[in-house]
Amino acid sequence: MKNKFLAKTHPRETIAEHTQCLIDRMEVLKELYPNIPYLDWELLRLACLYHDLGKMNSKFQNKLLKKLGEGAIEDDLKGFKEIPHGYLSPAFLPLKKLKRKYKSNKDKLKVLYQSIYYHHNREKIHDFTLIENVIEKDLKKHWEYFDGLEVDKDEKLYKSYLKYVDEKNRFARSDDKNNDSYYEYVITKGILNRLDYAGSAHINVEEENKDLYEKTIYSVESRGFKLNELQEYMKNNLEENNIIRASTGIGKTEAALIWIGNNKGFFTLPLRVSINAIYDRVRDKKKIGFENTALLHSDTFREYLKRGNSEDKGDDNQIIDMDYYEKTKQFSMPLTICTLDQLLDFVFKYEGYELKLATLAYSKLVIDEIQMYSPDMLGYLIAALKYISEAGGKFSILTATLPNIILDFMRKENIPFKEPKTFYKKNSKGEPQLRHKIEVIEDYINIDHIKDNYKDKKVLVIVNTVKQAQKIYDDLMKAELNIPINMFHSRFIKKDRSLKENLIFEMGQRECSNKGIWVTTQVVEASLDIDFDVLYTELSEISGLLQRMGRIYRGRDLDSDNPNIYIYIGKDKPTSGIRNDDRSIVDIDIFKYSKEAVKSINGEKLDEEKKMQFVEMVYTEKNLKDSAYYKKMKEALLWTKNIKEYELQKNEARLRNITTYLIIPKCVYDSEEENEIINSSLSKISKYRAQMKEEKDKKKLQDLYVNIQKEKYNIKDYTVDIPGYMFETAKRNNKVYDVIELDKFNNIPIVKIDYTYEKGLGKVNTESVFDEDFQFI
Repeated sequence: MKNKFLAKTHPRETIAEHTQCLIDRMEVLKELYPNIPYLDWELLRLACLYHDLGKMNSKFQNKLLKKLGEGAIEDDLKGFKEIPHGYLSPAFLPLKKLKRKYKSNKDKLKVLYQSIYYHHNREKIHDFTLIENVIEKDLKKHWEYFDGLEVDKDEKLYKSYLKYVDEKNRFARSDDKNNDSYYEYVITKGILNRLDYAGSAHINVEEENKDLYEKTIYSVESRGFKLNELQEYMKNNLEENNIIRASTGIGKTEAALIWIGNNKGFFTLPLRVSINAIYDRVRDKKKIGFENTALLHSDTFREYLKRGNSEDKGDDNQIIDMDYYEKTKQFSMPLTICTLDQLLDFVFKYEGYELKLATLAYSKLVIDEIQMYSPDMLGYLIAALKYISEAGGKFSILTATLPNIILDFMRKENIPFKEPKTFYKKNSKGEPQLRHKIEVIEDYINIDHIKDNYKDKKVLVIVNTVKQAQKIYDDLMKAELNIPINMFHSRFIKKDRSLKENLIFEMGQRECSNKGIWVTTQVVEASLDIDFDVLYTELSEISGLLQRMGRIYRGRDLDSDNPNIYIYIGKDKPTSGIRNDDRSIVDIDIFKYSKEAVKSINGEKLDEEKKMQFVEMVYTEKNLKDSAYYKKMKEALLWTKNIKEYELQKNEARLRNITTYLIIPKCVYDSEEENEIINSSLSKISKYRAQMKEEKDKKKLQDLYVNIQKEKYNIKDYTVDIPGYMFETAKRNNKVYDVIELDKFNNIPIVKIDYTYEKGLGKVNTESVFDEDFQFI
C-alpha cells in the first residue's frame, strides 16, 4: 500500500497528493501576502505536512475503499470505534527535534500541535488511551509504508502529546496577559483550515489583487475629475484605521476602494440590495471595472445565478461559475462586498472561528453606514474590531452619520484609530452643499399637505411601519389624485418586491421625467440611490431622518425658498412604531432627543455640516447612558467578552436575534398561474434529485445541483418573510394550510393572509386579537 493511503474519494486522492495541494497553496499565499501578522511560515508548513497523516488509520482507509468498491485492508482493532484523524495526526510529528528547535518558546509546540489536533470540529475524545491504542496497534504498522512527502521518519510515533492538546490547555485571549501566542495559534490554525478547504476544493486559496487601486483612481480621473478631499485623505492614510463622516454622494465608495488598494479587502454594508448595487458597480467595466470581486450574503447563489445569464439565452439556460462561487464562500477573492454577519460571528468563538479572524488579520475591512445597525450588532462589531486590530488587520468606517456613542465605546476598548475626520459635499463656491429646507409639523403624518403639493413632482413618503404605509396609500388612492401612486416596503413577495425596487429606482433617476408618489418605509433609507423632489416623513430618530433626507435633491443645490423636507413628529404620542418597550423600532429615548433637536430647525435651510452636528448632539453618552439602546450595546459587548473559547456551538452563534418565517400567502398559492409554476418547479426538483442519485460525473452533478437551486428560487419568488409573532398567530388560528417541502432542512408554510400586489401583506385572517401595529419596514 506504499504511497497509496487515501485522503479522499471524489476525486480519488492520496494523503500525499492532498497534502501537496496545501503546500502549493501555502507558497502562493506566501508570495501574495508575505507579511501576515503572527504567522511563522515554517510552523504553518509543518502543520500542512502532518495535518492529515492520521488518515492512515485502517478504519478511515477501509471507509474510503468501501466507497470505491475496493477490498479492505487488515484492521487489528475491530470492535473499536473510529478515532477522528485530526486527533491521530500529531503522533507523527518529530517531537525530539521540535523540542530542540523551539526550546526557547514552548508555546510554538502548543501552536503546532493544537492547530493539527483541532483542525476539524469533531466529537471530543475524553479517554486519551483510545488514541494511544490506535497509534500503537494500527498507525505504527502503516507508517513504514508511507512516502511521497518530506516528513521526518527518523523518530518513532509519539503517544505523549496530550499535554499539548488538552482541552483545559487550549489557547484563549486574555485582557490580563500578552496575547502573542494566542494570535499565533489563531492565525496558524485559521490559515491551515483555509488551505485545507481550498486544497480539497481544488481552488486557489487567494486570487491576486493586481490593480484595484489603479482602476479606482482611473475610474475617477477618466470622467474628468480629480480625487476630492476625502479620496486624497484615504490615499494618504492607507495604513491607518480611519473613521470618516462624509456627505451622501461625495464618493465614499471610491475613497474606500482606494484605501483598500491592492490588498485583500472586505467592503461591508447593512442591506443586500446595497451590496448587490456596489458589486455591480465595482465589476462594471464602464465604471470601476475590477472583475475579481465577490458578493457575499445569504442570497449569493441566486445573485450569481442572475448575473450568469448569457445575453443570447433565456432563463432556462442560466449559468453559474461554481468555482467562482466556491472561492466566494472560502474568502479567496481579493475583494468581497458583503454583510457584516458573514464575517463577524467569530466573536462567538465557536469551533472553527479562527478561519475568519485569521483572514481579517491580513485584510482591510470597510464598514459603511454603521448607524443602521442595531445596538447589539454594534456591540458585537466593537468586540470584533478589537480582535481584528490586535491581530494586525485594518479597518475604516465611512458613513454619512456617525453616533458619538460608538466612538466612546471604541475608545474605552482601546481600539486604535485615527482621529475622526469629516468631509462635506461642497458647491461650486467651495461651501458645504445646501440641499434641504425643513418644515417641522407637530402632528401625525397625513395626506393633507401632499394633496396640495404633488403636481409636477417626484414625491417620496417615508413612514415607520408597514401598517402606516398602507394607511397613507389608501388615503391617497381615495383622494383620486391624477398621478401614479405606488407603495414599497419589505412585506411584498420577492417577485413583486424586485419589480417595485426597479420601478422606484427608475423614477428616482434624475434623467427620468416621470412624476408620481411613492409611499415607503425605511427600506429606502440607504438601500436605493434615488433622487426625489420632496419628502414627507415621520420622525424615527435623527440618524435615520438624515438618511431619508439623502433621497431628496441628491447632488442638487436647493433652488427654491419652499421646503422640500416635511417632518411629522407626532403630538402627545410618538409617531408610528415608537413605543417604550423592545418592540419599538427605535429606542424611545433617542426618539425624544431627536424630536427636540428637530424642533429647533423648523423653517431652516440645512447644509451638510449642520446635519452631521445634529447626530453628534443626540447620540452622546450623557444623553443615552440610561437608555435601552446604550444598555443593549454594552451588554452585547460584555457578553462577547465573557464567552469562553469553544463554549458555543456555531449554530448558537447568531448575530441577528430576529426570528422570521418564509411563507407563501394562500391567495398567491391559489392563483392558477402561480400554482402551476410552483408545482412544476417541485416536480422538476424531484426529477433532478432522482438523477443525482444515479449520476457519477462531477460536472453533471454540478449542473443538476444548479438546476435544483433554480427551481427553488422559482418557488421562493412567491414567498415573503413574516415575523415570528405573526406566524404564531396564524398557527393558533389554524391559518397554516399546507407546507411545501423544499428539502429536509427547508419548509415553506402556506398561510391564509391578505396580500395584493398594490399593498403587499396584510393581516392574518382571524378575528383574534392581533398586534398589527408593528409590521416593521
